[in-house]
Amino acid sequence: MSDLLAPQDRVKQNEQLVRALAPIVKQNFVIRVSGREYLTVAGAQAIASGMGLTTTTEQLRHVPATDGMTGYWEATSTVVDQRGVVLGRGVGCVFDDEKPWNTRPQFARQMMAQTRATGRALKGVMGWATALLGAEASLAEEMPADGPTMPQEASEAPRRLPSPPKAPSASKGQEGGLRRVRSVLAAVQAKESKAGKPYYRVGLEAQDGVTEWFTSFEEVSISPGVLVEVTLKPYRDGEVVADVVAVTSDEEVPF
Repeated sequence: MSDLLAPQDRVKQNEQLVRALAPIVKQNFVIRVSGREYLTVAGAQAIASGMGLTTTTEQLRHVPATDGMTGYWEATSTVVDQRGVVLGRGVGCVFDDEKPWNTRPQFARQMMAQTRATGRALKGVMGWATALLGAEASLAEEMPADGPTMPQEASEAPRRLPSPPKAPSASKGQEGGLRRVRSVLAAVQAKESKAGKPYYRVGLEAQDGVTEWFTSFEEVSISPGVLVEVTLKPYRDGEVVADVVAVTSDEEVPF
């Protein structure tokens, strides 16, 4: 006996799922670019997971440069349902001369190619979900990497957050309970607490493509796509951002 739902029932079920997930998705996976809201690929994956869908990278390769054509990383991703049936396929590329990725390590370009391919595959299968969230049809990773995520970032030069008071000397990287994380800045989201106080969510790219989020009580004006070093300090039962600094060295990003 088949357990497949009728098309109209499937549509209704998916709409209910998206509306139920909307508050969490908007809080963590929607960013602003040039004054408009965009769903990230991680957010699309979260919704897809609730629908019983998974994504896989089918192919990843580097295409060498040829006459008149720059080399690039190309990934192909698929969306698969619970039966293992491929519902959609997407291709994503990162070109060797594409800013700012032309200054990043090769593995970072590989990950972004996979992220873009995953986004294209998901968009073809469930792009309708962005409308229910009130977001734009395009996913965030399809927008220019140097575009602002908040209006105040548009023309302001990057600046450092206030440094915390110096604590007694300790081992490097853990001074006074501080912890440092170096990665590519994925996004900065402006938020407001229930008490009406502003704060910011700072997202860093992880090796598995999932964005790791941290809270900052100070504005972060560095644009997404930049390699940064984030200093974290203890706060209540967790950590908050104490400082964010753009890294200009060619060192690889340790995860």
